[in-house]
Amino acid sequence: MNNKTDIRYLGWSNIIVSSSQGSLAFDPFYRPMYGAKWASLEDYKDVKVICISHGHHEHYLDTPNVVKYTNAKVVSSKEVCEHLNKKYKVPKENLIPVSPFEEVTVEGFKITPFPWYHRKISYLKFFQGNLITGMTFGLLNLFKSPYNAPYYGFYIESPDGLKLLNFTEGLNNLFPTEEMEELGAKFKPSVLVGGMQLHYENDVARAVRAIAPQTFIMYHPHEKLFGSMKIKSSSPEIFVARVKEAAPQVEVVLPEPMSSVQVDND
Repeated sequence: MNNKTDIRYLGWSNIIVSSSQGSLAFDPFYRPMYGAKWASLEDYKDVKVICISHGHHEHYLDTPNVVKYTNAKVVSSKEVCEHLNKKYKVPKENLIPVSPFEEVTVEGFKITPFPWYHRKISYLKFFQGNLITGMTFGLLNLFKSPYNAPYYGFYIESPDGLKLLNFTEGLNNLFPTEEMEELGAKFKPSVLVGGMQLHYENDVARAVRAIAPQTFIMYHPHEKLFGSMKIKSSSPEIFVARVKEAAPQVEVVLPEPMSSVQVDND
């Protein structure tokens, strides 16, 4: 069993967690879009499991290609799994629909989804900021993605003992503190993964304090998308400062796209 785990950030909300039995990917997305060009299909060659948090296009659209390339199993909501099968012909044997707090073990990874809260989206800002970006965003979500599928976060235990809680982009003002405290108490993760965006720095800090991991891996899930629309977010330094004020004992890591973080297994 490995003593450390490699966690690779590939941009967007796209995380790959390695293990001695293969890798697990969250929300794979590698196509060039909105000025971003980071990962490629080859970056997923060792992926055995894919967890899809929700059906928005930048969390979803490249999953069929990754499944075809790797034969990975997909763990997500029933709605996401049904869409992958009907729209993209992903075989049912590759799809594992789960409900909130239903634990499954896939390729050595113990996986438990939980419901999370997506921030409110202002579509007016999308079109005001950049008409082409707004139209692309709307059309891909409307015609290519299961846009209204439920929102899931995931807790995983890797074959090597890592305990990780992934909030994907869902650290915002809508998530009740008591629910985050319950997740922290239930799972006791050593690693928390989540997004920083807009001006949710106090809510990100609130989440880290409530969950109390050893390490918090924080990234901007929509840096290029927001940049194309001239939507501003607080600086990473402000997010880090708020987190350290709320939870000074937590190590905060800000990975760049296509970089890796080494964390200790439990």
